[in-house]
Amino acid sequence: MKQRLLFFFCLLTLSLSVSAHYTIHSVSGDVKVESGGKTLPATKGMTVNAIDYIVIAKGAKVEILNDLDKRIYTCITPGRTSVTKLMIAARGSAADNTSSVASRMTLGRKGGADNKNVYVEKGMVRRSLAVYDPDGDTMELDAETLGRFLAARILADPHDFSEESPVKFNCGRLENGGIGFKLENTMQFPIYLNVLRVSGGQSPVVEISQVGQPTGTYVVLPQQSLVREHFPPVPKDESHFIVMTNCQFDVDKVIEVINKNMKDSSESDSIDKDLPVYVASF
Repeated sequence: MKQRLLFFFCLLTLSLSVSAHYTIHSVSGDVKVESGGKTLPATKGMTVNAIDYIVIAKGAKVEILNDLDKRIYTCITPGRTSVTKLMIAARGSAADNTSSVASRMTLGRKGGADNKNVYVEKGMVRRSLAVYDPDGDTMELDAETLGRFLAARILADPHDFSEESPVKFNCGRLENGGIGFKLENTMQFPIYLNVLRVSGGQSPVVEISQVGQPTGTYVVLPQQSLVREHFPPVPKDESHFIVMTNCQFDVDKVIEVINKNMKDSSESDSIDKDLPVYVASF
């Protein structure tokens, strides 16, 4: 009987370590991680396993993001404990990461999207992005919601997106007829952006801009700048617009939804007009 229980415990521990994905969300004070026979200082963005141990000094604090339930677990109890036991002990006070992402910024708007349906769970976790942005790595803006929002804006007037930028931002036409933009992230967290273009005159079609990012989105960390220029002349009747958000989004799906909704604007009255999205045309 004891052998069966031991086998079951080992199997359960192995299952947890394989399926779970934990990331150090924040660290305050002296916190260390024991993993694979090594002891390392705990740092923001570090990946830990269920069978690793966290060593917390007196007065220190660690927060761990669980990718399975998108919740943040906090521990301030001094001592040495496994990640699994820490999760169990802190379960009652875990914070919902969706609301954390949603509350980052309003991007110049009076309100902000309180509706968690604006955010969806991202299918694949990328280690490199988790280091950049542990808060936003596992979440993305819902493509359907964002696409319908942008379609309504374009149908209203594709050449006039007049909003106050939340960061240092300049965009426009170059002297030779090309286009470009420069952005400096003055926020305290990463921002995500892409650039789309509208062409087709009376039958507008949205595509990726020549200064856009065809796969994923640009990610700009705090105190970083991004410059992108396209020197060949672009048609004067094309309108290019930047889409800046607090979270990543699937640009292909968003473009698909935009083009679909521009052909049928019957649901424009039900579109959420307070999304945490900044849009500027040039």
